[in-house]
Amino acid sequence: MFKEETSTLLYSQDQKLLGATISNDEQWRFPANDSVPKRFEICITQFEDAYFRKHPGVNPISLFRAFRQNLNSNEIVSGGSTITMQTIRLAKQNPKRTYGQKILEMIQATRLELTHSKNTILNYYVSHAPFGGNVVGLDAAAWRYYAKEAHQLSWGESATLAVLPNAPSLIFPGKNQELLLAKRNRLLKKIWSEGFLSEDDYQLALLEPLPGKPNALPDLAPHLLHTSIKSFKGKRLKSTLDSHVQEQLSQLVNQHKAELSANEIHNIAVLVVEVKSGNVKAYIGNTFDQHDNYSNQVDIVQAKRSSGSILKPFLYTAMMQDGQLLPKMLLSDTPMDITENYDKNYSGAVPADEALAKSLNIPAVHMLEKYSVPKFHHRLKELGFTTFTETPKHYGLSLVVGGGEVTLWELAAAYRNLAYKINHPTVEKFDPKIHSIQNNPSKETKYPINAESAYLTIEALQNVVRPESEIGWQVYSGKNIAWKTGTSHGFRDAWSVGMTPEYVVAVWVGNADGEGRPGIIGVKAAAPIMFDVFNRLTLTERFQKPEGNWTEVKTCRESGFLLGPNCTHYVRTSAPSMAINAEVCPYHQKIHVDESGQYRVNSDCYPVAKIQSKSWFVLPPIEGFYYQKNHPKYQTIPNYLEGCEGELNERPIEFIYPKNFTKIYLPKDFTGQIQPMVIEMAYTQPELPLFWYLDGKYIGTTQNIHKLALQPEPGTHKVVVTDSKGNSVQKTFTIVNK
Repeated sequence: MFKEETSTLLYSQDQKLLGATISNDEQWRFPANDSVPKRFEICITQFEDAYFRKHPGVNPISLFRAFRQNLNSNEIVSGGSTITMQTIRLAKQNPKRTYGQKILEMIQATRLELTHSKNTILNYYVSHAPFGGNVVGLDAAAWRYYAKEAHQLSWGESATLAVLPNAPSLIFPGKNQELLLAKRNRLLKKIWSEGFLSEDDYQLALLEPLPGKPNALPDLAPHLLHTSIKSFKGKRLKSTLDSHVQEQLSQLVNQHKAELSANEIHNIAVLVVEVKSGNVKAYIGNTFDQHDNYSNQVDIVQAKRSSGSILKPFLYTAMMQDGQLLPKMLLSDTPMDITENYDKNYSGAVPADEALAKSLNIPAVHMLEKYSVPKFHHRLKELGFTTFTETPKHYGLSLVVGGGEVTLWELAAAYRNLAYKINHPTVEKFDPKIHSIQNNPSKETKYPINAESAYLTIEALQNVVRPESEIGWQVYSGKNIAWKTGTSHGFRDAWSVGMTPEYVVAVWVGNADGEGRPGIIGVKAAAPIMFDVFNRLTLTERFQKPEGNWTEVKTCRESGFLLGPNCTHYVRTSAPSMAINAEVCPYHQKIHVDESGQYRVNSDCYPVAKIQSKSWFVLPPIEGFYYQKNHPKYQTIPNYLEGCEGELNERPIEFIYPKNFTKIYLPKDFTGQIQPMVIEMAYTQPELPLFWYLDGKYIGTTQNIHKLALQPEPGTHKVVVTDSKGNSVQKTFTIVNK
């Protein structure tokens, strides 16, 4: 019957109105409800059509009385219309009043009564009647004038609204108050005299004040509401949000915004997802700004932003699942061209779980190089990410350190799936998406994660220690929170995602316009908000090791790899079943030393009977160079006894900088003078001299500290470094100054 566009309403899971949109014709017109509150039904029928439940759509007595009044006045002063006839007029958008039109309405009203119940007709009328200004329908009127649901209206409030459809212009703040009050009180007296309310209720209703200025509708989840309109325009939407949590976090976000704004950081987004159900419990799409100066209308939850290092746990999980990684397996952590660690420090070699906990970029890139970009690209899509639309080659190794974009929505879903699998180890298929609107399921797909690798990933993320953080991570470790932060290149996006068995909390901080600021750092900007959110949630459960396809393996104590033939110390480790295919320790080698144990020897230069064999933990020169700085007990491999020669395949010298075929720009100082480049070498025997050659010409000798400053002309150059034993390495680089 009614074709007018209606407002879109968003409710919480506990049936509280979170927000509403005005219709395109600028009317507050809510979608029709399924029933009319009893109090209002009594008020509206007693005022408009006391015989509504008895007549067949037309009331001859009312029509005769109206005809007589109009005849005596020589004008139309009364229509005598029943509620059914008024419903027909509303559906036809109030055509001009004529006797012909009235007869047509009578016929149509009779037909309507034959095809619809009285309750349905009354609901039609109440939902589309005018209530003054741009307010249409009882539900909208209840919110605009009394800031409550229609079923919560008192007798006085119900009576006030019941007289408005007959004269909607009466509701105007500061005007017509006496006339409106008189009409309301006459109606209350009639209802009392008819026995619908007691004397006490009647007297109390008379004391109730009239409404003042129209109220603004709730606006607790504006970004979710406007995002939902794309699929559910003009409907009553029951969301999965918890109104209490949503309201608390809205206040919390604005508190943090006040602090961050001092550093010109203006936008925050937060999602809270229930792990068990995948339902979103809080959706803060952006901060609030009265003047909308900082793109606050943008729904950051759905916006594509640079991922930073927030995807590293999924690479860790994938490699663990495929048997390519063990938690304590050493990963290379030395300088490289495409990225650097956040603190610009390097460990040489670092256990995988520590690298993940500290969010080290270099080890992550080495992991991806081993796993392969196409495989990781495919795995991210399996986890529900839809933003990686380019080919794997387009992203390259930067994919794991911010080379792609993600949304907070899909990120929260992926982390939720990681946590969910631990408590549901046998689940084969799952819904990879999270949900903010009830009864809106998506297609199930094969679960790409196994419980064992998910558990080991979360175990590593529970050991996150960030000394530069001011939030006191130790306080939260006891709450069983596994968490990961990320910061995009240029300090444009700060991420923090935390997991418990009950909830996932995902936070983004930055500027919606993409402006970078020094303070936009995951651990400093986003993590404090994440922990504040967790502090307002009830956390009682702990992650438990899931039953599954575990196997016990022996791993080398020093390297974390599977036990090799030359390893002397091992640790028994519980790992996913595929761990039996992991790599055997490559860092232990058997060496031969003299009687003193100080020098290496071989049978060509030393009596066989006096040779001793030892197992030695040996890292490549560059890894060893940095590793020794953090591990004083690390012993480099002994030198050869004078007269003994080493193996031809040994490489005791390696370049730390530059890498091969690097293009280098030499900067100028404040005086305009071009500054030199510094070439640095890693040498297993630093006390011995190294000899340097540039483009075939000898340029110097270094000892103990193997660094040399050079200032080559623009163009391509080759540097060669040799030791006194004839070992030699070379690199080609290009100076691009112009």
